[in-house]
Amino acid sequence: MKKSLMPESGIVFLGICERAIYVRDGNTNLFKWNILGLKNIILSYIFPIKLRNIWIGLAIYIDKVTDKVDLRIIDKEKKEVGSIRFSWENIQQESKGVKPPSYNSMVIVPKNNWVTVFFPIKETYFVIRKPGTYHICLSQQDELNVIGQLVFAVIKPAPLTQERIAAIKSDPTAAKAARMDFECKKCFSKFKMYAALEPDKKLEADGYLRDIKVPDEYICDCGKTHIDLRVPRENLHGLLGSRIRQNEELDFIPLYEKSVLEGLRDRFIPLINSKPDEGKLQIFIQENPILLHQFPAEKLFFKPPLLTQYVADFGIVTPQKELVLIEIEKAHTRLMIKNGGVAAELNHAFDQIRNWLYVADKHRLAVLDSIGIEKDEVSSVRGVVIAGRDSSYDEKHIRKLKAIDLGKISFLTYDDLLFALDILIRKMYVA
Repeated sequence: MKKSLMPESGIVFLGICERAIYVRDGNTNLFKWNILGLKNIILSYIFPIKLRNIWIGLAIYIDKVTDKVDLRIIDKEKKEVGSIRFSWENIQQESKGVKPPSYNSMVIVPKNNWVTVFFPIKETYFVIRKPGTYHICLSQQDELNVIGQLVFAVIKPAPLTQERIAAIKSDPTAAKAARMDFECKKCFSKFKMYAALEPDKKLEADGYLRDIKVPDEYICDCGKTHIDLRVPRENLHGLLGSRIRQNEELDFIPLYEKSVLEGLRDRFIPLINSKPDEGKLQIFIQENPILLHQFPAEKLFFKPPLLTQYVADFGIVTPQKELVLIEIEKAHTRLMIKNGGVAAELNHAFDQIRNWLYVADKHRLAVLDSIGIEKDEVSSVRGVVIAGRDSSYDEKHIRKLKAIDLGKISFLTYDDLLFALDILIRKMYVA
């Protein structure tokens, strides 16, 4: 006798997702779910976290399940974290003129078959106090039947080294500080903590304790609330390099505002107009790495050595595991001769990059070790030359120069850096 594969409860937990929309499938009376980010493993830098603004996914065999469903989220100590209750009713519709459901409140259910359902959790939320495996259980007649699970895991962020801080400062979406509030619902006492690139006197005056000074545990005034602070203490700084998302517990202070970038532009223009030497340009970009924001960075190195033979001006490790070696030349470097050919000064810079790439390809592990990069952080190496200005050259010639195929080498002028900064400022005005 063949054994049925159908679970006894007639309901299966599929996971949670960021968004689910029930839409018409083409020009038909059939419908489908468009789902974004369905998963059973949730990663976070910090705990506790609140599980909300998500969609719950279930597979239900309607003929086997009653019209009311009671789900419980249970931790490994068999304590209930939260519950979800919902119900449905049958609405008969003719196949002709079927209208799309409103706010995913209706789905088409075939007879004697499974149906997939997603529904949002917005106003209600559950507190996941620590990482681990949590079971999703169906409550029926005082019994709990496991129908799925969620695994919550900690992401270990990169330490705030000089190279990591420089990379964060090159990201226009990054935060200079992240702060968290923990509050007891009984006595309303609060514990405030923050992580930042640098100590923030204003936050500390408002009662926030910097992450490196946070104790292992917070116990509220009435003694009812106990919160393990070890994970947020070690990992809150990992959020400084992520895209800013505000909520009521976690708040970010942006690293860059329009006025800051406008002030940078007002200082950068006269600098490159004054024909400074390479040393002054190196220091200015080093102090304002946002000028290199078109190169997404996990780590940003200043004057990285390439064995004992060469020293690059900047080295960037990207999220795509690419090492970008940057050579900066003077803002008044001659780029072209009269007929549009590449000038000797610029060719010299290209040759310099070619030498770097040759050494990096021939002695990859030794070069990475000399910089201080782990071998699994880089899969390819390329070079960038930043030199000269667009002005004083024929527009067609400068376009042709920038379009030359240089293989693993890219070429930018200081006007390209300025143009990218202007675009960034305009985007902030739109926002």
